Amino acid sequence: MAPACPLSRRERECLLWAARGKTYAETASILGIAFSTVKTNLDHSRYKLNCVSLKQATAVAVAQGILTCADLGGRT
Repeated sequence: MAPACPLSRRERECLLWAARGKTYAETASILGIAFSTVKTNLDHSRYKLNCVSLKQATAVAVAQGILTCADLGGRT
C-alpha cells in the first residue's frame, strides 16, 4: 500500500514538473496556472517535506514514494 501523500495534487504536479527540469514559468504554462501559484505550491511542497531546495524536495519525494522514477521519465 502506498504511503499517504502529504502534498496536495497541485503541489505534487508542480514538484513533478520542477523535478523534470521545468522553470516556474514553463510549469505555469503547462498547468495553465499563474507563475505565483507555481511558486506558492513549490514553497508549500518544500515546507511540508522539510526541505530547503527543490532538489532536496525531489529526493525526499522519491524516497517517500510520492514521486517515482517512472514519473521522472526514468526506468522503474
